[in-house]
Amino acid sequence: MHSLFNKVAIITGCTADSIGRACALELAKKGTKVVVTGRTETGGRETEKIIRDAGGECIYIKHDVTKVSDWELVVDKTLKEFNQINFLINNAGEAIVKPIEKLSFKDLEFLRLVDLDGPFIGMKYCWPHMVKSGGGVILNMSSIVGQKGNPKGTAYGAIKGAQLGLTKSCALDGALVNIRVNSVHPGMIWTAGIPDVLGPDAESKKPAVAARIPWGETGESKHVADAVVFLCSDEGKYITGIEFNIDGGAGA
Repeated sequence: MHSLFNKVAIITGCTADSIGRACALELAKKGTKVVVTGRTETGGRETEKIIRDAGGECIYIKHDVTKVSDWELVVDKTLKEFNQINFLINNAGEAIVKPIEKLSFKDLEFLRLVDLDGPFIGMKYCWPHMVKSGGGVILNMSSIVGQKGNPKGTAYGAIKGAQLGLTKSCALDGALVNIRVNSVHPGMIWTAGIPDVLGPDAESKKPAVAARIPWGETGESKHVADAVVFLCSDEGKYITGIEFNIDGGAGA
């Protein structure tokens, strides 16, 4: 029996064909009961159906990660449905690609609310229930931009850098109560959201993008999901406070 069997995971940002959905599906395949959340109900229900059709146990909860009341609802519903919380994957996130002279304070505030405040609130409200369950795993989905910078990535890199500080400090606190906290750093993962970053002609740019990656190809959501499964499992039980890159060598 896999170490993830009968565990309970909350995964945010699961309303599209993306990293969050892939993580939820792969965890469910290992027997984890998954709570998928996000703002778009149509996409969330689709994720729920995909996982259930694959034989997994899943519920969807409509959720804005920037709202404390929504987090309280997610935690309450998860406990009522599954009685415990073992894993939290803070996957929901936003990105803004602009040169600094075109960035507004509202841009920075928007990213802070989603990419920093959201994970902080989730960790705060899930933490005591993980302690009660004897421990757990928290994974904060970051980016290689939070480590090395990127052109037009000033605001995004700043917030992801702050998120990394949150992760590492909580990892030290978590070591005292059997909670592992890690930062996951995907590189160029080709998801449905890529056109939002590269433009409507993103597909035509894919070969050039891949050529800049040492491994020579872009990543897939499942590459990240497989890493998440490993980090949540007992195989990753001595890993905490790290930056786990899935980037084809782009961060080297």
